[in-house]
Amino acid sequence: ANPDAAALADAEVIVSAGNGIGKEENLGLIHQMAGLFPKSAVAGSRPVCDKKWLPYHQQVGATGATVRPKLYMACGISGASQHIAGMRDSKFIVSINTDPRAAIFQYSDVCIIEDLSSFIPEFINIHQKSLRD
Repeated sequence: ANPDAAALADAEVIVSAGNGIGKEENLGLIHQMAGLFPKSAVAGSRPVCDKKWLPYHQQVGATGATVRPKLYMACGISGASQHIAGMRDSKFIVSINTDPRAAIFQYSDVCIIEDLSSFIPEFINIHQKSLRD
């Protein structure tokens, strides 16, 4: 995915990281997930950008970019109203969060209550297996 700010506007799939990814090393999983899709980009919530895990031009939300991809995957994003403002017009929203009461789930088409550090590698394995079969 192109790290350029325009990449968010052009992306058909955005995989977005929130505070719930836990540690900066888990961004690798976010990039791997985005890599499964053509025309994808990686984004983040404000806390992720404030921690300098991602540059601010990749921030989605009221103080960042407003995006409308075909698929928005929110990983470890709780769903603060500022973030929702930036992605609520996405066509299809999938959220992965360990908290079943996360606000993001109210805006999501698919809710995955799972730890992303176990879910994403499993998702990638299934995807790669389906390509081989």
